[in-house]
Amino acid sequence: SSHFGSSLKAFGVILLVRLHAMACCKLYVHLDIEGRPPLTLPVTVPRPEETQFGGLKQSFISHYAATSPEAGALDYNDCCFWNQDSCPIADKCAVALHTWEHNDFFLRKVPADGNDGNHGALASSQKQRGELSYYYAHDRQGASQPLVSKPQIAVKAPAQPTPLAAPASSGATFNSKQSPFGTNIMSYETITSYTWEDHNDDTVKVLVPLEGVGKLPPSAVNARFGVREFELLIEDYNGKNLRFACYKTHGEMKPGECKHVVRANRVNLVLRKAKEKDIWFDLFKKRAIGDDDDP
Repeated sequence: SSHFGSSLKAFGVILLVRLHAMACCKLYVHLDIEGRPPLTLPVTVPRPEETQFGGLKQSFISHYAATSPEAGALDYNDCCFWNQDSCPIADKCAVALHTWEHNDFFLRKVPADGNDGNHGALASSQKQRGELSYYYAHDRQGASQPLVSKPQIAVKAPAQPTPLAAPASSGATFNSKQSPFGTNIMSYETITSYTWEDHNDDTVKVLVPLEGVGKLPPSAVNARFGVREFELLIEDYNGKNLRFACYKTHGEMKPGECKHVVRANRVNLVLRKAKEKDIWFDLFKKRAIGDDDDP
Protein backbone atom coordinates (compact mmCIF):
# COMPACT_ATOMS: atom_id res chain seq x y z
CA SER A 1 0.00 0.00 0.00
CA SER A 2 2.94 2.29 0.65
CA HIS A 3 4.16 1.82 -2.92
CA PHE A 4 0.65 2.46 -4.26
CA GLY A 5 0.39 5.67 -2.20
CA SER A 6 3.74 6.88 -3.49
CA SER A 7 2.75 6.15 -7.09
CA LEU A 8 -0.54 7.97 -6.62
CA LYS A 9 1.26 11.05 -5.29
CA ALA A 10 3.66 11.00 -8.23
CA PHE A 11 0.74 10.70 -10.64
CA GLY A 12 -0.89 13.73 -8.98
CA VAL A 13 2.21 15.85 -9.59
CA ILE A 14 2.46 14.75 -13.24
CA LEU A 15 -1.27 15.35 -13.79
CA LEU A 16 -0.99 18.87 -12.39
CA VAL A 17 1.90 19.58 -14.74
CA ARG A 18 0.05 18.28 -17.78
CA LEU A 19 -3.09 20.25 -17.01
CA HIS A 20 -1.09 23.43 -16.50
CA ALA A 21 0.87 22.81 -19.70
CA MET A 22 -2.22 23.06 -21.89
CA ALA A 23 -1.92 26.84 -22.05
CA CYS A 24 0.84 29.42 -22.10
CA CYS A 25 2.05 30.86 -18.83
CA LYS A 26 3.52 34.13 -17.64
CA LEU A 27 6.38 34.12 -15.19
CA TYR A 28 8.81 36.57 -13.63
CA VAL A 29 12.57 36.16 -13.94
CA HIS A 30 14.57 37.90 -11.21
CA LEU A 31 18.31 38.54 -11.52
CA ASP A 32 19.77 37.92 -8.06
CA ILE A 33 23.55 37.81 -8.37
CA GLU A 34 25.85 39.66 -5.98
CA GLY A 35 27.50 42.67 -7.56
CA ARG A 36 24.80 43.16 -10.21
CA PRO A 37 21.76 45.46 -9.95
CA PRO A 38 18.54 43.50 -9.27
CA LEU A 39 16.30 43.14 -12.30
CA THR A 40 12.87 41.63 -12.94
CA LEU A 41 11.79 40.54 -16.42
CA PRO A 42 8.24 39.31 -17.18
CA VAL A 43 8.27 36.48 -19.74
CA THR A 44 5.41 34.72 -21.53
CA VAL A 45 6.15 31.05 -22.31
CA PRO A 46 3.78 29.72 -25.03
CA ARG A 47 4.37 25.98 -24.44
CA PRO A 48 5.82 25.49 -20.95
CA GLU A 49 5.74 21.69 -21.22
CA GLU A 50 8.22 21.87 -24.13
CA THR A 51 10.33 24.80 -22.94
CA GLN A 52 13.31 24.12 -20.69
CA PHE A 53 14.79 26.47 -18.11
CA GLY A 54 18.04 26.46 -20.11
CA GLY A 55 16.26 28.19 -22.98
CA LEU A 56 14.71 30.65 -20.59
CA LYS A 57 18.14 31.36 -19.09
CA GLN A 58 19.73 31.89 -22.51
CA SER A 59 16.94 34.31 -23.46
CA PHE A 60 17.44 36.33 -20.29
CA ILE A 61 21.23 36.41 -20.73
CA SER A 62 20.88 37.63 -24.32
CA HIS A 63 18.37 40.29 -23.31
CA TYR A 64 20.61 41.43 -20.45
CA ALA A 65 23.66 41.69 -22.76
CA ALA A 66 21.67 43.80 -25.25
CA THR A 67 20.10 46.17 -22.73
CA SER A 68 22.89 46.42 -20.13
CA PRO A 69 26.21 46.08 -22.00
CA GLU A 70 27.99 48.24 -19.43
CA ALA A 71 27.26 45.68 -16.69
CA GLY A 72 29.24 42.92 -18.42
CA ALA A 73 27.98 39.64 -19.83
CA LEU A 74 26.49 36.88 -17.69
CA ASP A 75 28.21 33.50 -18.01
CA TYR A 76 25.71 30.79 -18.95
CA ASN A 77 27.73 28.11 -17.14
CA ASP A 78 28.02 30.03 -13.87
CA CYS A 79 24.32 30.48 -13.08
CA CYS A 80 21.03 28.62 -12.94
CA PHE A 81 17.46 29.29 -11.89
CA TRP A 82 16.30 28.83 -8.32
CA ASN A 83 12.68 28.43 -7.28
CA GLN A 84 10.80 30.28 -4.57
CA ASP A 85 11.80 27.61 -2.02
CA SER A 86 15.51 28.34 -2.68
CA CYS A 87 16.20 25.09 -4.57
CA PRO A 88 18.23 25.19 -7.83
CA ILE A 89 16.57 23.99 -11.05
CA ALA A 90 18.34 21.97 -13.75
CA ASP A 91 18.53 23.61 -17.19
CA LYS A 92 16.89 20.56 -18.83
CA CYS A 93 13.86 20.79 -16.54
CA ALA A 94 10.60 21.75 -18.28
CA VAL A 95 9.13 25.08 -17.21
CA ALA A 96 5.70 23.48 -16.68
CA LEU A 97 7.05 21.26 -13.92
CA HIS A 98 7.53 24.30 -11.68
CA THR A 99 5.06 26.95 -12.85
CA TRP A 100 2.03 24.99 -11.66
CA GLU A 101 3.08 26.01 -8.13
CA HIS A 102 4.44 29.54 -8.55
CA ASN A 103 5.75 31.90 -11.22
CA ASP A 104 8.77 33.66 -9.66
CA PHE A 105 12.22 32.31 -10.58
CA PHE A 106 15.60 33.69 -9.53
CA LEU A 107 18.75 33.58 -11.64
CA ARG A 108 21.60 33.00 -9.20
CA LYS A 109 25.06 31.44 -9.07
CA VAL A 110 25.27 27.66 -9.39
CA PRO A 111 25.48 26.26 -5.82
CA ALA A 112 28.92 25.64 -4.36
CA ASP A 113 28.27 21.90 -3.98
CA GLY A 114 28.81 21.38 -7.67
CA ASN A 115 27.17 20.71 -11.01
CA ASP A 116 27.16 16.90 -10.96
CA GLY A 117 23.43 16.58 -10.32
CA ASN A 118 23.90 15.23 -6.78
CA HIS A 119 23.76 18.65 -5.18
CA GLY A 120 22.52 19.26 -1.66
CA ALA A 121 19.40 21.19 -2.67
CA LEU A 122 18.02 18.25 -4.64
CA ALA A 123 18.59 15.84 -1.77
CA SER A 124 17.20 18.38 0.69
CA SER A 125 14.05 18.86 -1.38
CA GLN A 126 13.49 15.12 -1.65
CA LYS A 127 14.07 14.65 2.07
CA GLN A 128 11.63 17.42 3.04
CA ARG A 129 8.86 16.70 0.52
CA GLY A 130 9.41 13.04 -0.41
CA GLU A 131 7.40 11.98 -3.44
CA LEU A 132 6.09 15.54 -3.89
CA SER A 133 9.58 17.01 -4.22
CA TYR A 134 10.02 19.51 -7.07
CA TYR A 135 12.58 17.08 -8.51
CA TYR A 136 10.56 13.89 -8.16
CA ALA A 137 8.71 13.80 -11.48
CA HIS A 138 11.81 14.26 -13.63
CA ASP A 139 14.75 13.23 -11.47
CA ARG A 140 14.48 10.06 -9.40
CA GLN A 141 17.32 9.33 -6.99
CA GLY A 142 20.15 7.61 -8.89
CA ALA A 143 19.20 9.29 -12.19
CA SER A 144 20.40 12.79 -11.43
CA GLN A 145 21.11 15.36 -14.08
CA PRO A 146 23.53 18.31 -14.01
CA LEU A 147 22.23 21.79 -13.25
CA VAL A 148 23.89 23.37 -16.29
CA SER A 149 23.47 21.91 -19.78
CA LYS A 150 23.26 23.08 -23.39
CA PRO A 151 20.33 25.48 -23.86
CA GLN A 152 17.34 25.04 -26.15
CA ILE A 153 16.10 27.70 -28.53
CA ALA A 154 15.75 30.86 -26.47
CA VAL A 155 12.36 32.00 -25.23
CA LYS A 156 11.27 35.40 -26.49
CA ALA A 157 11.40 38.02 -23.76
CA PRO A 158 9.59 41.39 -23.72
CA ALA A 159 11.34 44.42 -25.14
CA GLN A 160 11.83 46.15 -21.81
CA PRO A 161 12.67 44.73 -18.37
CA THR A 162 11.03 45.83 -15.16
CA PRO A 163 13.79 47.30 -12.96
CA LEU A 164 13.62 46.98 -9.20
CA ALA A 165 13.40 50.44 -7.73
CA ALA A 166 11.99 52.24 -4.74
CA PRO A 167 8.44 53.57 -4.99
CA ALA A 168 8.22 57.13 -6.28
CA SER A 169 7.27 59.86 -3.83
CA SER A 170 4.50 60.89 -6.22
CA GLY A 171 2.50 57.88 -5.11
CA ALA A 172 3.15 55.76 -8.23
CA THR A 173 2.21 52.11 -7.93
CA PHE A 174 5.04 49.88 -6.72
CA ASN A 175 5.41 46.38 -8.13
CA SER A 176 4.06 43.96 -5.52
CA LYS A 177 6.37 41.28 -6.89
CA GLN A 178 9.19 43.35 -5.40
CA SER A 179 7.52 44.24 -2.08
CA PRO A 180 3.85 44.17 -1.13
CA PHE A 181 4.56 47.06 1.28
CA GLY A 182 6.57 49.32 -1.04
CA THR A 183 9.95 48.57 0.57
CA ASN A 184 13.05 49.42 -1.44
CA ILE A 185 14.39 45.86 -1.54
CA MET A 186 17.68 47.01 -3.08
CA SER A 187 18.65 48.07 0.44
CA TYR A 188 18.25 44.53 1.82
CA GLU A 189 19.69 41.06 1.45
CA THR A 190 17.18 38.22 1.24
CA ILE A 191 16.88 35.74 4.10
CA THR A 192 16.60 32.23 2.66
CA SER A 193 16.84 30.09 5.81
CA TYR A 194 13.58 29.52 7.67
CA THR A 195 11.22 26.85 8.94
CA TRP A 196 7.46 26.96 9.32
CA GLU A 197 4.62 24.88 10.73
CA ASP A 198 0.84 24.79 10.59
CA HIS A 199 0.84 25.08 14.39
CA ASN A 200 -2.85 24.60 15.17
CA ASP A 201 -6.38 25.51 14.02
CA ASP A 202 -5.69 29.22 14.49
CA THR A 203 -1.96 29.80 13.99
CA VAL A 204 0.93 29.33 11.58
CA LYS A 205 4.44 29.85 12.93
CA VAL A 206 7.53 30.86 10.95
CA LEU A 207 10.97 30.58 12.58
CA VAL A 208 13.85 32.61 11.12
CA PRO A 209 17.22 31.60 12.66
CA LEU A 210 19.72 34.43 13.11
CA GLU A 211 22.59 34.01 15.55
CA GLY A 212 22.62 36.82 18.12
CA VAL A 213 19.64 38.71 16.69
CA GLY A 214 18.32 39.21 20.24
CA LYS A 215 21.18 41.62 20.92
CA LEU A 216 19.83 44.15 18.43
CA PRO A 217 17.71 47.04 19.71
CA PRO A 218 13.95 46.38 19.38
CA SER A 219 13.64 49.12 16.77
CA ALA A 220 15.97 47.18 14.44
CA VAL A 221 13.51 44.31 13.93
CA ASN A 222 10.14 45.05 12.34
CA ALA A 223 7.41 43.03 10.67
CA ARG A 224 4.42 44.06 8.58
CA PHE A 225 1.40 41.95 7.79
CA GLY A 226 -1.45 42.02 5.28
CA VAL A 227 -4.34 39.69 4.51
CA ARG A 228 -2.16 37.51 2.24
CA GLU A 229 1.35 38.88 2.70
CA PHE A 230 4.02 39.66 5.30
CA GLU A 231 7.49 41.14 5.45
CA LEU A 232 10.22 40.92 8.10
CA LEU A 233 12.90 43.65 8.06
CA ILE A 234 16.07 43.54 10.16
CA GLU A 235 18.36 46.55 10.19
CA ASP A 236 22.16 46.53 10.74
CA TYR A 237 22.58 42.84 11.51
CA ASN A 238 26.36 42.38 11.37
CA GLY A 239 26.47 45.44 9.13
CA LYS A 240 23.73 44.19 6.77
CA ASN A 241 20.03 44.87 6.31
CA LEU A 242 18.05 41.64 5.97
CA ARG A 243 14.59 40.92 4.63
CA PHE A 244 12.25 37.92 4.56
CA ALA A 245 8.92 38.27 2.78
CA CYS A 246 5.97 36.29 1.47
CA TYR A 247 4.03 37.86 -1.40
CA LYS A 248 1.02 35.59 -1.05
CA THR A 249 0.47 33.18 1.81
CA HIS A 250 -1.34 29.88 1.45
CA GLY A 251 -4.39 31.24 3.26
CA GLU A 252 -5.78 34.52 4.50
CA MET A 253 -4.65 36.08 7.79
CA LYS A 254 -5.88 38.55 10.38
CA PRO A 255 -3.15 41.21 10.06
CA GLY A 256 -4.00 42.91 13.35
CA GLU A 257 -3.48 39.66 15.26
CA CYS A 258 -0.18 38.67 13.64
CA LYS A 259 3.08 39.51 15.39
CA HIS A 260 6.81 38.92 15.53
CA VAL A 261 8.76 37.79 18.57
CA VAL A 262 12.53 38.25 18.89
CA ARG A 263 14.44 35.51 20.68
CA ALA A 264 18.16 35.26 21.41
CA ASN A 265 19.01 33.51 18.13
CA ARG A 266 15.89 33.70 16.01
CA VAL A 267 12.83 35.72 15.07
CA ASN A 268 9.41 34.05 15.31
CA LEU A 269 6.54 35.18 13.12
CA VAL A 270 3.12 34.27 14.47
CA LEU A 271 0.47 34.35 11.74
CA ARG A 272 -3.18 34.30 12.79
CA LYS A 273 -5.43 32.48 10.33
CA ALA A 274 -8.51 34.32 9.10
CA LYS A 275 -10.48 31.05 9.06
CA GLU A 276 -10.42 28.61 11.95
CA LYS A 277 -9.34 25.07 11.10
CA ASP A 278 -7.95 26.27 7.77
CA ILE A 279 -5.15 23.81 6.92
CA TRP A 280 -2.06 25.36 5.33
CA PHE A 281 -0.17 22.92 3.09
CA ASP A 282 2.61 25.41 2.45
CA LEU A 283 3.66 28.86 3.59
CA PHE A 284 3.68 30.33 0.09
CA LYS A 285 0.60 30.10 -2.11
CA LYS A 286 0.89 27.26 -4.61
CA ARG A 287 -1.11 26.61 -7.76
CA ALA A 288 -3.66 23.75 -7.70
CA ILE A 289 -6.07 22.09 -10.15
CA GLY A 290 -9.00 24.39 -10.94
CA ASP A 291 -7.50 27.13 -8.76
CA ASP A 292 -7.94 30.64 -10.19
CA ASP A 293 -6.09 32.20 -7.25
CA ASP A 294 -2.66 32.84 -8.79
CA PRO A 295 0.48 32.57 -6.61
